[in-house]
Amino acid sequence: MAPEHYREFIEEAFITPIRSVLIVDDDYPTYADILGGTQPEHNTHSATDRHKAWRDDPGRIERVIRKFRERTPPLLVDIHDGSNVLVGDENTVAKHLHQSDLLVLDYQLEPDKQADGTRAVGILRSLMSNAHFNLVIIYTRKEIDSVFDEVRWGLINSILDTFSKDEINAAEQLIDAGEDEFDGFRQRISGSITSAQYFHFRLHRQSYRRMMAKDQQPYSAFKFECDRVGWDKDQRNLVLLYFLRKVERENRVDTADLPGAGDLSWSFESIKWIKSESVFVAFSEKTDDDDLLSDLQAALIGWNPRPSRLLLTKLRAEMDEHGIALQGQALSNHHALAYWYYRLLRAADKPERRWRIAESVSRHSDHLVSGILPRVERFVARLIDAEWKASDSEAKQICNDHFKVNLADKESRNLAALQHNAFVCSMAPEGWHLATGHIFSIGDEHWICLSPACDMVPSQIPRWRRDAFGEQILPFIAIRLQPTSEEILLRYIQSNRFVALQIYGELRCFCFNHPSRDSSAPYWDIFYAGNSGVFLKDGFRLSIFRTEKGKTRLISNRYDATVVSQLRYEYALNLIQKLGISLTRVGLDFVDGQVQT
Repeated sequence: MAPEHYREFIEEAFITPIRSVLIVDDDYPTYADILGGTQPEHNTHSATDRHKAWRDDPGRIERVIRKFRERTPPLLVDIHDGSNVLVGDENTVAKHLHQSDLLVLDYQLEPDKQADGTRAVGILRSLMSNAHFNLVIIYTRKEIDSVFDEVRWGLINSILDTFSKDEINAAEQLIDAGEDEFDGFRQRISGSITSAQYFHFRLHRQSYRRMMAKDQQPYSAFKFECDRVGWDKDQRNLVLLYFLRKVERENRVDTADLPGAGDLSWSFESIKWIKSESVFVAFSEKTDDDDLLSDLQAALIGWNPRPSRLLLTKLRAEMDEHGIALQGQALSNHHALAYWYYRLLRAADKPERRWRIAESVSRHSDHLVSGILPRVERFVARLIDAEWKASDSEAKQICNDHFKVNLADKESRNLAALQHNAFVCSMAPEGWHLATGHIFSIGDEHWICLSPACDMVPSQIPRWRRDAFGEQILPFIAIRLQPTSEEILLRYIQSNRFVALQIYGELRCFCFNHPSRDSSAPYWDIFYAGNSGVFLKDGFRLSIFRTEKGKTRLISNRYDATVVSQLRYEYALNLIQKLGISLTRVGLDFVDGQVQT
């Protein structure tokens, strides 16, 4: 639950930007109902087919809509009665939501099946498959806890479907042995694993075994039965996963996994919410005094989004709100814009055109975003003023409350420093050709391209280079990064020789030269990129040639290289300068004072 002072920032980031609402409810009036029009022929539940509840009590629905319209500015409210949303055709509504900031979704969209939420869950699944972040309120007369569980099972991905037959057989043999020893053992231990244990396991996959070993809830009854038959920790975990898999298979609504459900999370408190990468779902019970925005705000406060999410959400909201006005400012420099476009039109070939387009898009976006940033900075400044603490221990506690990271713990603090270093110096690779700062792997080795940026643009390779190396060969300088430990990197990070990288999700530490010798020369070489350094179509892969020693002469060997990370330009420039210093060092005749004998 968010602290009191934090709630106004949640409202400003998530609630205030809402401008439009789509209500999907089969009991709400549509324009066709009110104006007496006809519905499409394929509508199986049109206004003429059945009696809608709004005719009996229009006041309750009017109050719901009025609360949306009483806001400043008034919200645009659209209504869909769900009548033409057939099972398997939920994308109809999901696509419509692209023009709405908030979806109010009736859980029972099938008049003949009042307790069935299949269509509503289908709409949610469709929303989770798109790239938009959608706010949703599930609106229901059914008991909230029951709806909450049904929606969770409808959205969750399977993680136990890879349980092998050998593991299943081993677990069943253990259970059979327990039943032989204690009558009714199978029924008792099976009954100790329900949806409660399953959902706890899903959110605590790193700590559930430790909690079970300490006889903590919700695993106490299960552990009691395990202890009676003397199972060790591995046997206990095997049987637990066996029963959790059984619960998963019995309750999941749809066997197809959703692409956006990988980080599905939910509440354990009285206020219910579910969140995926692209959907936040709140729950509201239909009453005579509905206040749906208050219910949504309460759920967001229960979720308690981190300050970093508030910052990015505020940035996105400001872009939506003020993007058009700032676009005008970005387009005011007519002469510069004309010159940029002229350069696009005059690009000599497709590679140069791609480079010019990327450059132009970057400059236009910089103009646009620079006008947004001051508003976001003021938002963050107010948040920091509200949370500022003079005490170091209090500041660390606030961070622990928000991020669940204990910076008072040395191990957590070191990991935070490593992740910070990786973020500020490196990023995911980008671009369409090999460039300064790209880090590529050849076998187990990692190399970084340190040729100047202007020498790496395929369209700018000078004629003398093409004559010397061929039309499709791009020579460049690279140094081999030396692997090092996290401890060494953190100890000597200020020497500006070390880089921390995220490579395929793993944090790796490297040094520009030998980690233990500050003045040692880097391991550098000249490579030759095929196809002018342009990546293959299926990713950041390219062919690289290297001159190496053969049996009797030098030979050129070809390697398949993959760009796995990229230094930000200022950090790459730092290493270029260090390489330049190393290559231009002067050997002097100083001696160390030791007499050779």
